[in-house]
Parts: sequence; C-alpha cells; structure tokens
Amino acid sequence: MRDDYGLEGTTDGLRVAGATDRALVRALLLRAGVYDDEKAIDRLLVRYLAHLGEVVQTRSYRPVGPVDSAVRQLREKGIVVGIATGNVREGARIKLTSAGLGATFDFGLGGFGCDAEPRADIVRLAADRCGRNRPDEVVVVGDTDRDVLAGRAIGARVIGVALDARARAELEAAGADAIVDACGNALVDRILS
Repeated sequence: MRDDYGLEGTTDGLRVAGATDRALVRALLLRAGVYDDEKAIDRLLVRYLAHLGEVVQTRSYRPVGPVDSAVRQLREKGIVVGIATGNVREGARIKLTSAGLGATFDFGLGGFGCDAEPRADIVRLAADRCGRNRPDEVVVVGDTDRDVLAGRAIGARVIGVALDARARAELEAAGADAIVDACGNALVDRILS
C-alpha cells in the first residue's frame, strides 16, 4: 500500500487475524479510495506474495507444536487432512514452506482465500475437496474466533489452538468444542475423540 498508493499505517485498526487475504486487500483499497476493483485486488495480491517471499527469507514462520507428527498420526488413522485458510494458495504455500511444513499438506485438499472471501465458503470448499460432505465428518482446527464461526457455519466440530490466555478466551467465547495449546498429541486425541 505504501509503494502503490503512498499510504502509511493503512492497517491501523484493521483486524488481520482470521481474515481472508482478498477481504483484507479489499479493505485496504477502500482506505485508499479504491472501490470494487478486482484487478486492483489481484495486482496488490501479486505484490503481497512477492513481498511475503522476501520477508520469509529473514523472518520465518514457526509451527505451533509438532504439526507434521500430528498430521502423520491422523493420516495413519485414516483421517483426511486438508487446509482451510484465508491465505491465497500461494501465500499458504510460502508460509507453510517457511515453517518447514510445505510437504506436510496436500494443497489439492483445501480451500483458500483465492477461492472465496467468506471463511465459511472456504471451509465448505476444503471439506468438499477432502471428500467430506457431511458436517459430522469435518473437524475444523483454528486459532481465531473467525475459524470457530466458519466451522460452526457449516456444522463442523471445531477445535481451537490457543497461543495465550487472550486467544483461549476468544475461542471459548466463540464456542470452540475444545481448545488445545499446540498442534500435537492433545490435538490428535481431540480430533479422534
């Protein structure tokens, strides 16, 4: 936004956690006076992905617990593991690869912020791509109240991952079925229960 529109502090007061990339870009463009311009959104997302690729070279993402082990355990039990994220597909790939998890997930089994803007639509699409069409077959794992609400919107069970007390309170208030501190054995146990 600074480079393309000369705007500083465009994210001030904007809640990023749990939002979708396209919705965030749309909100930022509105702050710059650009309304309903899908081409401008696409251009800014391309710029964002290039910037993100540079950022992770010096500031990598970290998994919250032994994610790769948890995914492997679930798959060994016959659970289909997908991705439902507000990140556009390439942004998700960059972030997960940065965290050492690029090979852990099948990017064909997911819903992404480039597929839809509403979180519930992304979760529904991810479930469909995983071959899970009934809500009782879907467990959403997320770290924000928006993840909980998206899971609830499709009738899924939701397990929150709380990184701190504030996040735990937010997940509880949103109605998560269970809350764990990391994506490890406790998460696997909750999913399988």
